Amino acid sequence: MKWFAGLMFFILPAAGIADEGHGSSPEPAASASLTPRIEAQSDAFELVAILDDGKLTLYLDRFASNEPVPNAKIEVESGAYKAVAQADGHGAYTAPADALTKPGQYPLVFTVQAGEASDLLNGTLIVPQPAVQSPHGRDWMQWLAWIAGGAIVVGILWLLRRRSRISRAATAMAIAVAVLLIFGGAPAAVFADEGHDKAKGSAPGYAAGDNASARRLADGGVFMPKPAQRQLGVLTIVAEMRDLARSIELNGRVIADPNAGGRVQSTQSGRIEAGPRGLPTLGQKVSKGEVLAYVKPVANAIELGNQRAQLAEINSQYALTEKKVKRLEGLEGAVPQKEIDGARAEFASLAGRKAAVGSSLSNREALIAPVSGVISAATAITGQVVEAREVLFEIVDPQRLLVEALAYDAAIVADIAGASGAPPGGGSLPLVFVGGTQQLREQALPLLFRIKPPLPPLAVGQPIKVIAQTRQTIKGVAVPLAALTRNSAGETVAWVHVGAEKFVAKKVSFQALDGANAALTDGIAAGERIVTAGAAALSQVR
Repeated sequence: MKWFAGLMFFILPAAGIADEGHGSSPEPAASASLTPRIEAQSDAFELVAILDDGKLTLYLDRFASNEPVPNAKIEVESGAYKAVAQADGHGAYTAPADALTKPGQYPLVFTVQAGEASDLLNGTLIVPQPAVQSPHGRDWMQWLAWIAGGAIVVGILWLLRRRSRISRAATAMAIAVAVLLIFGGAPAAVFADEGHDKAKGSAPGYAAGDNASARRLADGGVFMPKPAQRQLGVLTIVAEMRDLARSIELNGRVIADPNAGGRVQSTQSGRIEAGPRGLPTLGQKVSKGEVLAYVKPVANAIELGNQRAQLAEINSQYALTEKKVKRLEGLEGAVPQKEIDGARAEFASLAGRKAAVGSSLSNREALIAPVSGVISAATAITGQVVEAREVLFEIVDPQRLLVEALAYDAAIVADIAGASGAPPGGGSLPLVFVGGTQQLREQALPLLFRIKPPLPPLAVGQPIKVIAQTRQTIKGVAVPLAALTRNSAGETVAWVHVGAEKFVAKKVSFQALDGANAALTDGIAAGERIVTAGAAALSQVR
């Protein structure tokens, strides 16, 4: 076995020499190429032209907003080549371009007519040479390395055989292994490397090697092809520095308008009985003056016995007085009139007392809706015994609600010029400042705002963020809140449209203007195109 270990000692280095430069370092990734394309811009339009399969596809957008321009007339010229692009109705156009498929540079002029606007755009379309398969410069070097290694092994075996170190059979077997390595391993390595090189691709850069999908660039930007921009609805605005109102964020909550809401309470202890339409339920609409339920008074045994005894005594006096009145009326003219009038007054008094005491034993208290609206709280159940002043129903008008916010600086009350609300689900609520108290409540000053109708679905007690605009101003760029996203480091960024198909994220400082807009105070220069729709999709590109 010693001679076999020695043999491997010489064979393995030879194999390593043969593969040197092939497996010692990882293969660099093949760079994906794009189909030939051209970008052209003006103050009004932005155009991208893509050459593919003998056809020129054009994407025409508004420069400021990135909105597609449909049904425009576009003429393309390059020397003797002239064509009129056909619109698909969605801002994309196609034109035959067989004359532009040969490798070379083609200066193109685009004449655009969109409604009353017209413009000339130009650029140079570069069609590259097809990629040439790289020759295998080291194929013969690999062959020579393997042959040299095999020759060394055969030579060593011959010397060992001369000195009778190994048998003839072992020598023959070792020589056979060396021959197999030379004439089997070397071609395999060469052919494997040939296939490896072919995998790198030899097709033209604008055909099989095309890769026009959205991707993250090495500088951190994002390449987003025009077709993908259309699918994602990417829109932009041109940054314009203006004087904007400085705003303050306050924590608030929705409350009911005291003039459009009410509570229904019992004035006495009793048992709940259903009203004419049954007991009202949550969300049920009621009208002012409608009977919602009844409360039948309840009393203990002693109170009930006293009331019945009092009623019995009143009934007895009532019967006697009634007979007395009838007797005196029969003697009218024989007895003084004042005695008759006195008996009649006593009889009327007893009749009232009888009715009052009798009703206290059998009558019910009607619970009436004080305002029209919707039942927002209901705690009454048929047969339930309630105490006096217990709240049984609450009624609110969903179109007349207020927002109460808390401020911690008394100077804010006199400095508020406008306000808006930002519900947790998004959107913006226009608010009107009603006023604020000058008395602290839990170390804060309550401020009251009225929500302008029509109101979205809101619930009393729902938390809401209030953005109050002050009379002070700041310099900034107004953008929708949807334009702001966060990067992997958690920083707030805005995406800038730096090229027709390239976007760059810039770290910004901002201040909320209202529930739907913000002011960018740092990080953006005037004139840059800021993405206002589709920014979240750009942040997801990897």
